[in-house]
Amino acid sequence: MSAPSLDALALGLAAAAQPACIARMLRAAPGLWPTLPLADSLEAAGLHGPGAVAHWRAEAGRMAARAATLGYGLIWPDHDLYPPLLGSLVDPPLLLWTRGDVATLHAPIVAIVGSRRATASGREVAGQLAADLAAAGVVVASGFAQGIDAAAHRGALTRGRSVAVLGCGLDQSYPRDHAPLADHLARQGVLISEFAPGTPPLAHHFPLRNRVLAGLASGVVVVQAALRSGSLITARLALEQGRDVMAVPGDVRTGAHAGAHALIRDGARLVETAADVLDQLGWDRGVAVATSGADQTHASGARDDRSDEPATFGRGPDGASLRALLAREGGATLDELISETGRNSSDLLGELLDLELAGLLARDAAGRFLPPERKW
Repeated sequence: MSAPSLDALALGLAAAAQPACIARMLRAAPGLWPTLPLADSLEAAGLHGPGAVAHWRAEAGRMAARAATLGYGLIWPDHDLYPPLLGSLVDPPLLLWTRGDVATLHAPIVAIVGSRRATASGREVAGQLAADLAAAGVVVASGFAQGIDAAAHRGALTRGRSVAVLGCGLDQSYPRDHAPLADHLARQGVLISEFAPGTPPLAHHFPLRNRVLAGLASGVVVVQAALRSGSLITARLALEQGRDVMAVPGDVRTGAHAGAHALIRDGARLVETAADVLDQLGWDRGVAVATSGADQTHASGARDDRSDEPATFGRGPDGASLRALLAREGGATLDELISETGRNSSDLLGELLDLELAGLLARDAAGRFLPPERKW
């Protein structure tokens, strides 16, 4: 790592340890960091004690070595690959750890957020919306949580790319059953965090994560959220940052969608399809793909990389029981499949979406899954 990069990392680590001090420095010298020498930056932040420069440079050296060992990248506001929309914030994160293709952060991005305890239909809507946006060349960002977040990531990865913003270090397995999803994202998108490797997922990290998630995207879509859902924090932050906020309406008979409905009452755009989202953002349906030939190749190639997946579906005992359930008269709903197979709901939804998008599975007007017999 070059000396300027090492100093940028050093200041980022100091910011994580003493955020109030660094914020004071940024207010005193807006726009100067990280062009100031490290010693001047630390002094402006009030961190100019004996050995401060040597201490933070040594810490940066150790962290850079660890990142290299783990295969992570590091970017900061002056870095060429720093997300442009995030860099436009008044107080952008001073350091981001990355795993995967950082160039993903320069494509058109829409965030999809919602409840961790989403219903099967909510996850289905999020997954389909994400898949359709990805097919248009939009990168779908979310917070890597259970429920709507996971469904959005998985849906996007069936047709294109996705960004996951974490509330912990990139090396932390949280949620525990998302390790395969993280690996998929690293191959076909990027995971980012402003928290150093080794940082556990703590409650106060997630509002900070939501700020980054809102700042990355041109717009935020809330798919399913109760009145106290954390996704409403992301929506509020998006409004404060001048982003478009959209919401998908849902069943009024439960409180599961009350937060999304409140957003719509307060002026959020009601959306039901990817076309609605693109219209709200003023994007033509093909313009996102056309922004970069490389992006288009990546998105279309994503399906080719997994072209053998449907052929392997149902080869094990779990798959055999799933095939039997789907083949019975009238098919099966997602809730029935989850109940009768005992499968993880998020993983099962991702597999079903893959099959549907590959033409190996159909759904009727009631949302029941019905496989075309000629495909089995």
